[in-house]
Amino acid sequence: MPKETAEEKLMRMMQKSSSAGAKSSAAPKKKLGFAFSITALNSLLFLGIVACLIALGLEIRSGFSLLNQPVVFPSESRPESSLSEIALPSVPSVDYYLQQVNERNIFNPYVPKSKHAAAAQGLSQQMSRYKLVGIAWLDLPETATAMLEDTTNNKTYFLKQGQQLGGVTVKTIYTDRVVFSHENEETTIKL
Repeated sequence: MPKETAEEKLMRMMQKSSSAGAKSSAAPKKKLGFAFSITALNSLLFLGIVACLIALGLEIRSGFSLLNQPVVFPSESRPESSLSEIALPSVPSVDYYLQQVNERNIFNPYVPKSKHAAAAQGLSQQMSRYKLVGIAWLDLPETATAMLEDTTNNKTYFLKQGQQLGGVTVKTIYTDRVVFSHENEETTIKL
């Protein structure tokens, strides 16, 4: 008896293990009530696609038949009215709008037309020669000092709250502006 080679031993072992696996996998399976093969499934899908194409064709045909029919709108009973019976809003003449435009120049600041505004304009005109240069303070707001420059005389004034400059009192000093008051009139100069 010829001697068995290593390859033949390996082949014999593989055949034994595959036959043992086949025996264990040959256990009885539960059978389903129906079985489909791939070809049967493909033929069912093909029939479904054909049915969808037929339904699409029928919908298109019914749409074309609706295109040939005339469109009928329901008639509503409206009372016949002439143009003179309709109440139209009255429109002012063009002169009215031109007057409004000429009264307001958009390139100038808006100034309200009242006594208070005219009086405040007097104080603001009086203070227009001053420019707020800076504001300095220590740790408390009461120590705030406003630095105002007189643009006509090139002088700088250092004012605290309550001090006066030309009869105008410094009412409040904020971090970015100073409020001045004179005879119930107020104006603000900003940085």
